[in-house]
Parts: sequence; structure tokens; C-alpha cells
Amino acid sequence: MTNHATEAPTGHAQPASRLPESRDPATGEVWQRYPVADEQAVRIAVARARAAQPDWAARPALMRAEVIRLFTQKLLARREEAACLVARENGKPVGEALGVDVGVTLGLADYFVGATPRFLRARWHRSSMLAAWRKRVTLVKEPYGVVGIISPWNYPMFLPLSSALPALLCGNAVVNKPSEWTPGVAELVKECLHDAGVPLDIYQVVHGAGATGAALCEEVDKVFFTGSEATGRKVAMACARRLIPCALELGGSDPALVLADANLAHAASGIAWARFSNAGQTCVAAKRVFVEASVHDEFLRLLIAAVGQLKVGPGTDDATDIGPMIRPEQRATIAAQHADAMARGAREVLRLETPPGDCYFPPTILTDVSADSRAMTDETFGPLLPVTKVRDVDEAIARANDTTLGLSASVWTGDVTRGIAVAQRLQAGSVLINDACTSAGISDVPHGGFKASGLGKVHGDLGLQECVRTKAIAVDWFQAWRQPWWFGYGPEHRAEIDAFLCAAHGSALLDRARALPKVLRLVFAPSRKV
Repeated sequence: MTNHATEAPTGHAQPASRLPESRDPATGEVWQRYPVADEQAVRIAVARARAAQPDWAARPALMRAEVIRLFTQKLLARREEAACLVARENGKPVGEALGVDVGVTLGLADYFVGATPRFLRARWHRSSMLAAWRKRVTLVKEPYGVVGIISPWNYPMFLPLSSALPALLCGNAVVNKPSEWTPGVAELVKECLHDAGVPLDIYQVVHGAGATGAALCEEVDKVFFTGSEATGRKVAMACARRLIPCALELGGSDPALVLADANLAHAASGIAWARFSNAGQTCVAAKRVFVEASVHDEFLRLLIAAVGQLKVGPGTDDATDIGPMIRPEQRATIAAQHADAMARGAREVLRLETPPGDCYFPPTILTDVSADSRAMTDETFGPLLPVTKVRDVDEAIARANDTTLGLSASVWTGDVTRGIAVAQRLQAGSVLINDACTSAGISDVPHGGFKASGLGKVHGDLGLQECVRTKAIAVDWFQAWRQPWWFGYGPEHRAEIDAFLCAAHGSALLDRARALPKVLRLVFAPSRKV
């Protein structure tokens, strides 16, 4: 699987090629480098966060929400600067960065500012168990303490903030280890949070590659990680050794199912964007397209026409639709997947021209791609799209589910009821009907995968739940009334307990009625005292 975040935490020294630096993928220009946080620096950062966190958690939820609301205003004021920085470090077009990276971040912030105070309110109920009828149970949500976030380069603003914003609002301190390929974006986000009133020690950034991420896993109380399956397994093992929780988003090989009754022009336009935006470097991109045979040729014609109009170039050019990939090594991975597919009999039906540069890979559409080729079995994290003809919807579902991953999927159909039925048969954490990709950016839609695509969720109440520990407080208001099951055992006690079980769980009404005298004696006149 293509790695789209930090390399695996290994505890070894940082390789020179993975040092944190701001580099333009279109030109290769490096304009800033950042110091690497070693184990001691990470330990100090977490210690500072741990010392400051109780005061932050003690603030009322509405006060923390006001700070994050102010953050949205700070980011909005710097939106053009932020979008240009994302485009320059990541390579995507500025307009795309403005709409997706900045826009989704602002939407997330607004959602969590409104949702978190409600979510954090304690809830109580009377126990439904007959034996515990005296108990009033209150559920309270408490922060973990210090949360570590190891975040990726493909959406370097909204992906880390998908976890950081609810974590902060729930009273946690956050230490973010951003991708070493987009450190400048992480610094801009930190500045906006601090300017809004988040204390310096409550939100910190530590730069580095695998060793820095490994050190973070050894210090914090919970880890959020977005990246490759291989790296995610190592993060999970590091957390398991310490018995701390983690939430993992490990990518996907998302299928798009185009059914015979779909609006083909709409499907072609949507899938073109869902595959090739951000140069195809999106976890929930449409990466495998399965089209019913009766409409395959027409859909392919429309898709070729849609993609053929796109322009490849530097993200800083307003006319650009598809920018360069993030680094030459990412391009090399996609080139190897393309070569493997061609060697196994694939046919290239579209290949766009690109400017010169080490990070450009020509957006390509393939057909006749064998099921065992790497373009079908691995995550294709770049602008390469296989389109496959299938007999019917049943074959499409079987092919779609034939993967170890299960992040998202899309179904394109003119019959929404049928689309929902198909969605229920797909093994994916989310399914969009007549759209693709956007589920990962909708604030109140839980995002997270099945199978090897990871553990846990972001967004919505399920995302908030990942940021807290739930404590149950059960109160017995009758402090002088001893419990009937306490010590003082004997034949009479045993008979009364047996009667209680019959009364509470028996199916015969007469047997339950006969048991009541002993039950009443057990509950209201316990004579045994210890």
C-alpha cells in the first residue's frame, strides 16, 4: 500500500531524505527546513502538555468552544495564505486547497464548536435491572489527557484537525507530529490556534519522521494516526505494549460501481474528480471502477472526454486542474503499478501530457486490468484509474469487496432505493450514492474503515467519543438500607435469591406470583447482618 503519511515508527535515526522541509513538488525548491524533535524533545513537549492540561480541562466547555470559534475567524482571515501554502507544499491547485483543505477545516470547526458542549453534558438514568432499581447511574465523559496525532501530507490541514479540534474541545492537550513533507502548514495551523487563545503548551507541534512518531507513541495517552497499513500496524503494536488506545485511518482501495441505470455523464464527471483531484492522492478516491457491461463503452467514452479536458501543471497556476505528486518516490510507486498492469495485459485508453518535473505522473485511464495486478490489489495513491467491465451488479459487488481494505465506496444509479440496497452489501465504512470522496469531509458523517482500513472514527458523535473516556457513577440514595445480596448467607437467603430469580426472569405467571412473598422479604426485611 502506498504510504501517504509518516514512515513507520522505528526508533531509528531520521533518514536524510525524510528530514522535515518545505519543498515545492512542482519545482523542487526548498525554502525552509525545520529542526527534528528527538526522543528527549518529544518527552519534554508531552510533559509540558501534561502539566498544562488540567487547567484547560477545568475550563467550561463553552469557554473552550469560544476559543475554537475564534480559531475559525483567524483561519478565515488567513485563508488565501493558507491555501497557497498547502498548494506550494503539497502541489494541489490553490483553488482546490481553498475549497477542500481550508473549507473543510472551517466546517469541522463550526460543527464541533456547536456539538461538543452538548456531547459532553452528563447523562443519567435509572437502572433497568430489577436488582439495581435503587441505582441512579450518571455517565460522564472525561478527556484522556495528552493526545498524540501523527498526521499525513495529502490533506495536511483538515485531516489532523479532524482529531485535534474535538480533542481540544473535550479538554485534552494535543501534540501533533505532522508529515515531514508539509511542516509549514502545521506551523500555520498552530499559529492560528495560539492566536485564538489555545495555550502554547496545550497545542504543540513536533517535527520529524518515523523516530519522532515512535517517541510520541511512547509518551501520550492516545494516538490518532493517518497513513499506510504497514505503519498503522506498527503504531497499533506500540500502543498495545503500553495498553493505550489508538484510532487508525489506513487508506483504501475504494470501488465505484456504475450501474446500468445511472446518469452516465454525471457519473463520469463525479468519478473523474473523485479519482484525479489532489493528483489522486486521496484515501477515499475512486480507485477501482466497475461498470455494468451494457453501459461500459458509453461510460468509458464520457469518462475519457471528461478527464481529457483537464490540465496538468503546478498548483500555483489557476488554470491547473491536476498538480504534481508530492515527491518523486510517490511517483515511482504509481509508475511501478502502471508498469505491472501493462505487463499483465492492461490497455491504456487515456494518458494526459504533463510538464517536465520529477513529481508529475500523467493522469491515466486503463482498461482490461487483470484482477491480480497491483493497480487492483494495492492502494493506488496517484492519478491512475482502472475501469473494469462486469456482467451485472452482483459481479460488481463481488469485485468491489475483493480487497483487504474497506474505507469507502460509491454507487452510481438512477434508482436510489436500489443504490441503498447495493450499499448495504458493500464492505466499507461509508458508501456514497451518486457522489464519491466527499464523505471524508462531511462534519457529522462518521469516517473510518472496515478490515485493514483501520480502527475508530472521526467526525460526528463517534469522532467525539474517540476523544473521551466514559465514566459511570452509580449512586444508591438509600445509604442505611443494606443490600439484600450482602453477607449473611444461609438456606433462607439462598431460597430468597432463588425466588427473586424466578420472579424476575420466569416465564410462568403463576410461578412468578408464588415467588413474590420471599422476594419482598429479601428486599424489604433483610435480617442477616455482617
